[in-house]
Amino acid sequence: MGRVQIPGTEDDLRVAVRDANLPTLLLVLAQLTGDDEWLSERYAPAPIATPEGSLFPDDTGGYDDDLADEIRARAFETLCRLRDEGAEVPQAPSLERLRQMMQFSVAEPVDEAFAAMLLEETGFVDRDTHWQDRLSSAKAAGSSDFNVLVVGAGMSGICAGAKLKQAGIEFTIIEKNDAVGGTWYENRYPDCGVDTPNHFYSYSFERNANWSGYFSKRDELYEYFEHCADAFGLRPYIRLNTEVTSMRYQEATATWEVEILDAQGNRSTLIANAVISAVGQLNRPNIPDFEGLESFRGESFHSARWRHDVALEGRRVAVIGTGCSAVQLVPKTAEWAAHLTVFQRSPHWVSPNRDYYRPVEEGLIWALNNIPQYAEWHRARMIFGFMDRNWPAVPADPDWPHPERSMSEANEGLRQALTAYIGVQVGGRPDLIEKCVPDFPVFGKRLIIDNNWYPTLAREDVDLVTDPITAITPEGIQTADGTVHEVDVIIHATGFKTNKFLWPMDVVGKSGTTLGEQWGDAPKAFKGILVPDYPNLFCLYGPNTNIVHGGSIIYCVEAQMHYVMQCLATMAERKALSVEVPDAVNDAYNEEVQAVSRTLAWGHSGVQSWYKNAAGQVVNNSPFSNLEYWERTHDFEPDEMVLK
Repeated sequence: MGRVQIPGTEDDLRVAVRDANLPTLLLVLAQLTGDDEWLSERYAPAPIATPEGSLFPDDTGGYDDDLADEIRARAFETLCRLRDEGAEVPQAPSLERLRQMMQFSVAEPVDEAFAAMLLEETGFVDRDTHWQDRLSSAKAAGSSDFNVLVVGAGMSGICAGAKLKQAGIEFTIIEKNDAVGGTWYENRYPDCGVDTPNHFYSYSFERNANWSGYFSKRDELYEYFEHCADAFGLRPYIRLNTEVTSMRYQEATATWEVEILDAQGNRSTLIANAVISAVGQLNRPNIPDFEGLESFRGESFHSARWRHDVALEGRRVAVIGTGCSAVQLVPKTAEWAAHLTVFQRSPHWVSPNRDYYRPVEEGLIWALNNIPQYAEWHRARMIFGFMDRNWPAVPADPDWPHPERSMSEANEGLRQALTAYIGVQVGGRPDLIEKCVPDFPVFGKRLIIDNNWYPTLAREDVDLVTDPITAITPEGIQTADGTVHEVDVIIHATGFKTNKFLWPMDVVGKSGTTLGEQWGDAPKAFKGILVPDYPNLFCLYGPNTNIVHGGSIIYCVEAQMHYVMQCLATMAERKALSVEVPDAVNDAYNEEVQAVSRTLAWGHSGVQSWYKNAAGQVVNNSPFSNLEYWERTHDFEPDEMVLK
């Protein structure tokens, strides 16, 4: 097993125990020493508490100062002893042991399935053994060569590339941009960042111990994916500045014929046994077709195509939209502009978060890098505290007497807390309170993290306009009340063409039908991954896989890629050239998806959002908790598929 190795000076260890999370530290010490005194009643933490109206829990343990000092002093002595004397590296905890330790640490019951998921997410158990050994055996038995084409080198494409390379499967990644990173390469607006805690918004198999903030900004996120491309050795497999224009399935050979276009305008064709679509949902900017859009005499651009050459200082600026991107960029924009006008179609619920701009403490970074097992337990507790804790507020209670505004008593409690928060943040201005309180349930849309949004709207040099936009004029923006708001710059924070999955690629299946024709305005896929009539086409972050209530989309994509790798392993074992989901299986799954979606906050009849199509059907979001989606994608079902 080897010996525990703890580097550093006594000063390093003092700073580490000062800044470490105490419940996490207790788990680490119990595992390193094998002494359950660290899990005794004396050191039992208070339950994780989430303030009403917030996504973000207090998981510090609630210790008084004397007990906290005792834990830190004993931890310091123990870590110094382990550093100097060493100890056997402990075995990974069993399922029951992890569940027992987590129940102590979070002071509430932990489901066995949740514990099983945590074993994989922490790396205590290698989930890739589900397919790695099978692929190795199939290759040793002489399974035929196989190559995969991955479309996109963002978060999902890098994940796919890492797993394909690990499996020894030949692959090529096609990327339309001149760099990897996807949305974190393209979006460069002010204060662009992630709304998931960074230590969870990272691959389970490539954690980053050196995040500078708890919610890091775009540049650091982009650097992380650049690092991953190098760490996994993916550069030789990526073709940048190249776009897939069409894909056509060839049934005679069970291959995909893929046409690509490079930056010089040259077209060529690649042949692949399978295609993994890793194009994402947030990569094609959407600008509404306003009347007179081209007549505006000033500068205008989409937030995802930020114009850094356009100075905003001292100018009249308009921001159209109040979604996540707008909330992030508006406070900084207001600081620069002479006057800012924000145009709102509908308000969003915005959650307070004390850690949004908080830097990660020096000692915590050291602990994540140098104290054995600290990073694993830190990730486990973060997932427990953030991933599904808000799920009980999402489904509708059929007996709830106020279904027009909330889903349940728990959902109503969030509504009241967030409404009170708005009143405090806007300084009691009745005009703004009325404009800022949504008329749909909390979690009808993704809860946005507050970054000084409401105080910015309350500034004297900022106007919030809720009258609908009727036209763009040469001078500015005209609204339904007849007012022309004269501005110098228009910023469209108007989202993306999210319901056009795989658009604008022309994807043709066995029947000769394009995916666009088959899906129309109601895209659907089995588990968001497989589509009938399109064998060997796998979607990552496909229809009905987006998350709203909390969690990390990287977690979901890893679950999807785990499922895809099992598909490929099964094909190799059975020497099958193709795998396809039957219509009946796909239809049954998606009927369940829609039935459940109608009972959830984002399926509420009062919610108008990009999650829905024109008929009000939810086509973007998963109807399952993150844990349930992990369970549903954990094991491939070959007997339900057509393998040829």
